[in-house]
Amino acid sequence: MEQTTEGEARLLAAGCPMDQAEPYGDCLTYGPGHYETWARWRRRDRTVDHALRALVRSYEYEDWPRGRIVFDWPRDLFILYADRKLLTPAPIARIETHFHLPAERTEVKSDFHCQSTETPNVLAVRRGGLV
Repeated sequence: MEQTTEGEARLLAAGCPMDQAEPYGDCLTYGPGHYETWARWRRRDRTVDHALRALVRSYEYEDWPRGRIVFDWPRDLFILYADRKLLTPAPIARIETHFHLPAERTEVKSDFHCQSTETPNVLAVRRGGLV
């Protein structure tokens, strides 16, 4: 998520339909990683919104709190792994709504791989992104 000029956090997201997800052990996940997605958003590409491209060119992907959703098919459960800065009710609800995750079948976990590099006082000005 990033902070808009109106003060609202904007979700920066990438994903795919379940039938296009890649296997990862007993789970399914979106194939490209955070770095690859950020790099694609930076390129001059007509499929990437100009405002998004300008934003990601100003920051590195590690600057933003981020996460990943996997589907654990043996347990029929979505697992949302995210930076602890995103693990509050409002961001979780926005993520569940955006990705159509059923709350009763979604487990939320902190993931140190998704931690942002920004300091707490910078976080008050801008919120991070989920890929």
